[in-house]
Parts: sequence; structure tokens; C-alpha cells
Amino acid sequence: MMANITLSPTSSLEDLSNCNSSSQAINTSQAGCDTGHTSTISVFTSTISAYQLEWDVVTWLWRTCPAAMLVLGLLGNSLTLVVLVRLGLKGQPTMTFLFFLAITDSVVLLTGLPRYWVVYVFDFDIRRTSDISCKLYYFSIYTSQQFSSWILVGVSVERVIKTYLPFRYKRMYTSKRVAFGLFIMLIILCGVNLHFFFTNGINEYTEGSCSSLTPDYFAFDEYVFVYVDLTIFSLVPFVIMSISNILLIRVLRRVQRERSEMMHESMVEKANQFSIRMTKMLVVCTAYFLTATAPLAIYFVVDSYLYPAFEETGNEGGMAYMDVAWAVTYVFNYSNYCVNFYLYTAMNDRFYQELRTVLCCQDRCVSFGFLLVKLDFNLSILG
Repeated sequence: MMANITLSPTSSLEDLSNCNSSSQAINTSQAGCDTGHTSTISVFTSTISAYQLEWDVVTWLWRTCPAAMLVLGLLGNSLTLVVLVRLGLKGQPTMTFLFFLAITDSVVLLTGLPRYWVVYVFDFDIRRTSDISCKLYYFSIYTSQQFSSWILVGVSVERVIKTYLPFRYKRMYTSKRVAFGLFIMLIILCGVNLHFFFTNGINEYTEGSCSSLTPDYFAFDEYVFVYVDLTIFSLVPFVIMSISNILLIRVLRRVQRERSEMMHESMVEKANQFSIRMTKMLVVCTAYFLTATAPLAIYFVVDSYLYPAFEETGNEGGMAYMDVAWAVTYVFNYSNYCVNFYLYTAMNDRFYQELRTVLCCQDRCVSFGFLLVKLDFNLSILG
């Protein structure tokens, strides 16, 4: 027998569903078959032969991608922290944003990816080890992913203000103010997700699963909080960063057209070029965030309509394809927490040169291959 993991129509970003009405004769209102917050892997015998390929794709993705992404992500984020400290955080608000982003992204990777890998390799869910581990998992993964989104929102807005209101920017932004603002945002997000310590856990109702503790809490998780999370994690950051990127791209294109006229002002050119390169880099980083998270947001919308229909009609093929879509969009979403270091290296000469210094020992650079290869980004829209 094979195991199958699927996402329920209104599941939040870190839920594994273990119910399929066509394969298990268990009422989905029972905790043992909680479509929103169950941690176990259900067993399917009637569909595995017909949809073996789909299951193999899902299994392969979760057995291979998490390990590779964890190594690349933690290595990149660690080097980012080292380079940013060497560049200096004091008096550089943007660097402060990026410093906290690297830490938060590492927390997301360490919280989410190992669990998925263990589930698919060893058929064991670490959330089920204790009631407190269940609560802490939900609280940590939701808070860290939301916080990462809002750090990117903060740095996007900071770039816009620096570009359009340079004189006010100096009065508005300092490293201490950025750190304090991020601390306040973290407190707010902790408050938003504090309910997990009361609504989720392991008790008699959940029958040993990490899930909603009562039917009322299940209704809240499935039909209320899922939309709260989607709004905070994706929709609002998506809108703000999209608007910010449009405003920044307009300025970057104008600067590109005027660059030839500025070349004779060498001092001004040097002062402006670092800011321009930093803005380009952050536009690409936030654009990747939008690209990586948008498919997951779209999946949830489509899934909320299609999956119930598939279950009602017994369309096992449709549910199998939705499982594949779920795995692909989730893996792509996690890639967002791995790539920032490599984008910094490719698009910011100052960061790249400092990285070379970090990786050099007695004037001899250690060869890390992909870390030191400058990527040629032909971004026509950015010039």
C-alpha cells in the first residue's frame, strides 16, 4: 500500500490533508479524518495503480527537493549574514532589512522542509511527537513565513521612499528605527498566530493527530483563518510590492535614459550607482517573491472550487492532479527562502566583492563554483 498526501480545499499554508471521500469511509467531521489540520498520511489502495505516476512525482519532489533546498538555503543565508555584518549595518537601513530577512528565511527552511522530508522518507510526522510540538510548529511556520513577506514589504517601501523622497528618507529611516519597526511587526504577527496554542494540538478528539481540537476550532481554521493567513502572507504583500516595483522600475528606466548625461558628474555618478544597483537587486528579489508565492495563492483559489467537486463526483484523476499541483507550488514557494543570497551575488557588485573577500584565505580565493560565477541578467525592463 502507498501513502498519499493531499491538500484540502481551504487548507492553510502548512496543512497536509489525509482524507479522501472516495477512498476512506470516514466522516470528514471526525478528527481522525480532519481535512484541514491532520498530520498523518492516509492510505489509498483503490487509486494507486491508476495514478501511480502522479504519486511518484509528488513523492520524488518531497524526497529530493527539501534536502537540496535546505543545504543551498542555509548556506546562502549564512553567507549573507557574514557579508552584511562585514559591510556594516549601522547607518544602512537596507542592510538591516536584509539581515533580518536572512535570519527569518533560515527559520522558515528549518521549520518546514525537514518535516516534509521526514514525512515522505520515514512516514513520520514530527508534529505528532507531543502536544506542544504540534502547537509550536504551526505557530513558528506561519509567523516566520508571514514575517519574511513583510520584511520584503518594508524594504520595498523603503526603496520607494528613498527614490522619491530622498530628503525625508534621511529623517525617516535609521537602522535602529528599522529594527524597532520589524520588532513591532513581529509582535503583531505573533498575536495573529497566537490562537494556534489554543485551537490546535493533540487530544482525544484529534485521535492522536496534530489538528484542530474541537469542531468549532476546525470551522475557524478551515473557513476563517485560512483567508486571514492568505491575506497577510500573500495578497496584501503582493499588492504593495507590485506597486512599489512599478514605481521603482519607472525611475530605473528614466535613470537608464539619462545615464549618458550624468557620466561627466563622476562623484554624483559613484554615489548614485550603488543605490541604483541596490534598487535593481531588490526589485528582482521582490519580483521573485511574487513569482514564487503567486502560484500557491492561485492554487488555493482554484482548489477551493475544484477539490470539493472532485470529491463529490469521485474524480480520482482530478484529485491526483491537484496533489501534483500542490506539491509543485509548495516546493516553488519554499524556493523563495533560498535564492536571495544568489540574487545578491549576481546583481550587486559590492556584495559580490565582499563575498570574495570572505571566501579568500591568505589572498587565495576558495573556489565554490556557483557562488562565484557572475550571472548575466539581461533585464531589459531594468536597463
